[in-house]
Amino acid sequence: MNILYFIDHLRPDGTQFVLRQLVEGLATRGHEQMVVCLNDSWDASLVHSLHKAGAQVRFVGRRALVTGIGLLRLWHWLRCGRFDVAVTLLFASDTIGRALARAAGVPRIVSSLRARNVHYTSWQRWLVRHTMCWADVVVINSMYVRDFAVAEEGAPPDRIHVIPNGVYVGDYNTPLEQTTLRTEFGLPPDGWLVGSVGRLTHQKGFDVLLVALSLLPHQDVHLLLIGTGELETSLRALAARLSLQKHVHFAGYRRDVPRLLGALDLYVHAARFEGMPNALLEAMAARCPIVASAVDGICDLLEDGVHGWVVPAENANALAAAIQVALSDPREGQRRAAAAQQRVTHFNIESMVVAWERILMGGN
Repeated sequence: MNILYFIDHLRPDGTQFVLRQLVEGLATRGHEQMVVCLNDSWDASLVHSLHKAGAQVRFVGRRALVTGIGLLRLWHWLRCGRFDVAVTLLFASDTIGRALARAAGVPRIVSSLRARNVHYTSWQRWLVRHTMCWADVVVINSMYVRDFAVAEEGAPPDRIHVIPNGVYVGDYNTPLEQTTLRTEFGLPPDGWLVGSVGRLTHQKGFDVLLVALSLLPHQDVHLLLIGTGELETSLRALAARLSLQKHVHFAGYRRDVPRLLGALDLYVHAARFEGMPNALLEAMAARCPIVASAVDGICDLLEDGVHGWVVPAENANALAAAIQVALSDPREGQRRAAAAQQRVTHFNIESMVVAWERILMGGN
């Protein structure tokens, strides 16, 4: 089977992480694959991984799209490509990819909605709804995204399939010692160490986490934020206003997250909305105690009181209370972390790839 993927960009974000897993998994099953990156923004390591898996990567570029030249070239190339199926991922790829693939006669189009996209503007929602008719199948990664996909993005209920994200637990079996992590990041040798991973965006709720941190009754908690994004400057300013600048540590983008997570005392995921967060899957695999907001795919993964502490989204008081309870009872935290690690074994990459292959080949 000859598979074509459309994606907005190839920076190392969550959707791109899943794309790499899918390309690598399907390559071992003998499929030919091509990735079209609409933007001219990419991570060299990610592109190398795609090439290493045997996939070709084609970059279009924003300027070529805006002028229309890129669209014409893509359409002509698609007509000659003899692709069996096209997969669209993220906003621009959904709208442009669906239209181009249908116009070029690609036999099957699969769109994957990676989150409950509440941040879309009215014109973006209009575009996704009016191009949804060209999608033969819609894949979502959490059943909690389904109602939104139908009501807001126009996904036909009878064409929706849920394929959860996956993680390989074995990658998380050799964490750093916490003393080593503290030395590496210049952190104090004592006090609680809390971490969170993700793009520094409004969606991920890092501002709520900082406010929650300021509400804790003691000041021996240090927060390691792993990730980059457009809100880094404002989050640093918020930490300063809350007098937390000595307690909040911005680690930037890291490629070694698996070895870092297991060294934390607690992982916190305070997102406002999600699909199925890869960072949370990783924290579960690393057997790290977890506090998370009760939104979307998080509710697929965690049961409050069993796999971690789950609290209402955008509620800094509830988040602070859960963090305090989790840190004050390490034994209970480890019990729930062990249950979470056991649960996440059911969300494995092999099962994800098999389910995707079945959908791509026309199955249900």
